[in-house]
Amino acid sequence: MRVLILVDAMFAIHERALIERVVVGLANEGISARVVLPKDRRLDPKGFDLLTEPIWYADRGLAFTRSIRASQVATQVLKENSAKDTSSFEGVIDIVHVFGGGAWAMGRELARILGAGMVFEVWRAGLIGNAKGLHLDDTDRAMFCVPERSFESELIEAGMAKRVHLAQWGAQVPTETNKIFRQQKDISIVLVSSGRQKDRCVAAFEGIADTIEHRDDVMLFANLEVVERAGLWAKVQERKLENKFTVIDRSEDRRDLLLRCDVLVYPDTLHEERTLLLDMMGTGMAIIAGNDKFITPLQESPGVSIVDRPARAQWAQKLSECLNSPEKTREAGLASRAYITKNRRSGMYIESILDAYQSLSDQHEPTSP
Repeated sequence: MRVLILVDAMFAIHERALIERVVVGLANEGISARVVLPKDRRLDPKGFDLLTEPIWYADRGLAFTRSIRASQVATQVLKENSAKDTSSFEGVIDIVHVFGGGAWAMGRELARILGAGMVFEVWRAGLIGNAKGLHLDDTDRAMFCVPERSFESELIEAGMAKRVHLAQWGAQVPTETNKIFRQQKDISIVLVSSGRQKDRCVAAFEGIADTIEHRDDVMLFANLEVVERAGLWAKVQERKLENKFTVIDRSEDRRDLLLRCDVLVYPDTLHEERTLLLDMMGTGMAIIAGNDKFITPLQESPGVSIVDRPARAQWAQKLSECLNSPEKTREAGLASRAYITKNRRSGMYIESILDAYQSLSDQHEPTSP
């Protein structure tokens, strides 16, 4: 089986780890996977561990040029596949798997040109309404992979029941637990958010600031997106926390650093799946998160501390409880790790998407000789 993984710019920036895991996981199953990335989007190919060089595509242009741009990708794939008859696209690729809503329409065109099955990753609830907008017809072998059952039920309500497949994202759980709150080491807190819910992010920051401003043993990190979108730097200066605060640019490149922190503060409630959250849970970190009923790990893990009312005082209370009860907090982190180990390992996700691929392949009727 041969798979093309088509990725939009935003997904490539924020979920490089997932793309790399899919490529490696499929390779371990004997499946060849090539990644197709948008060009001119400041994506460094050296930053990706993809086993083979990526293919680049033009993701910007007028709608009527989309088929032309898709044909350019298909032609490049065909040229590289020297073992195949170069007179036809048919059979060169079996599955086109699309990550990121910005690439859905391109993925549909590319799969149609290649005569391949198509898989669309519904990684956030906001994409559910886009499913009908793809205008799929009965000849399209298409499936929507969803990481959460809540997404699954909404797609079924939208009339997509026959095309929905549950494939829950997973984490790579390290062999050794992250030992949080170690003696003779400053406590490290990381604030991670898309920053698109500014009020929630500001409330979380202010709650953190209230808790740590008179402590000398705490460092605060935050990803660049939340700092810029929520205007946090001005508040850092206002609270005179410059010496305790570090901005993490391109947080996907610094994932290893973030995974060594003690506490994650996660205010997002945008119904989005993030492997960074799952990975942090898998290390044994302490997790304080905004309540999001769509994201199952936040709801099911007994170790996550949920902030139901996203006010400054609530974040401060939860963080104070966390810092003042280190042993209890360590136990909570281990509970989250145990939950991820049992329910959300990355290998489980690979098995699920393989089932989706096989289902689409079984639908394919070979042409008569």
